[in-house]
Amino acid sequence: MWMVTFGDLMSLLLCFFVLLLSFSTMDPAMFKEVSGSLKQAFGVQREQIVYDLPRGVDIVSREFSPVFNTEEILEKIKSTIKLELIKGLIEIEALEDRVILRLNDDVTFEPGSAELKKTGLSVLTKLRTVVSDVPGEIMVEGHTDDIPIRSRFFSSNWKLSADRAAAVVEFFLQKNTIAPRRMAAVGYGPSRPRVANDSPEHRAKNRRVEFIILQPPRPEMFEVIPVTEKGLPDQEILPPVPF
Repeated sequence: MWMVTFGDLMSLLLCFFVLLLSFSTMDPAMFKEVSGSLKQAFGVQREQIVYDLPRGVDIVSREFSPVFNTEEILEKIKSTIKLELIKGLIEIEALEDRVILRLNDDVTFEPGSAELKKTGLSVLTKLRTVVSDVPGEIMVEGHTDDIPIRSRFFSSNWKLSADRAAAVVEFFLQKNTIAPRRMAAVGYGPSRPRVANDSPEHRAKNRRVEFIILQPPRPEMFEVIPVTEKGLPDQEILPPVPF
């Protein structure tokens, strides 16, 4: 007779734990952090030379500060530019502290020009919409191939890449939806190729504009505040942000 009561008890316990499992959620960022800690804990110990004094851990900032979740930002961008990704107009990559988007120059600019094309404007309009809603510093980088430019408007590839990056930043700031302090334009010319400049196809990959959404340097910058006609909500002088 006791088996009947015992069976009922086991069934109730099973339902209880299944219910708890259905209510539970897993934080991917915390899971990665815990897995990394376990990997270091069970790894081979090595001597390390430490020059700085050990410091305590700020539990409040560690547990309650917002997390720069690259996976969420990645999925949000993908859902907005799904068609462009299918066509191969944009490449996207997520790292630990940044999300990188790459646009080939044939999508955004004519050869030897820093004026945005109509096809590029439609793509950039979608990017501006999604970027204005996510936190982080936004660096726009211009890149070229190694063929020297011969133009009366641009003295070098460095000038061309910098003007292209600046043109994209100016377009992003037109609607006053992104705070100017979040934006930066950089021209690298031919100094940072993705692949070797040994064929026309490889040179085409190196001619690109990259968007890098970086983790905010300060916790209060996680809140995305749009620009108003009165200007930014705070006009204090900010320290330069290291990229």
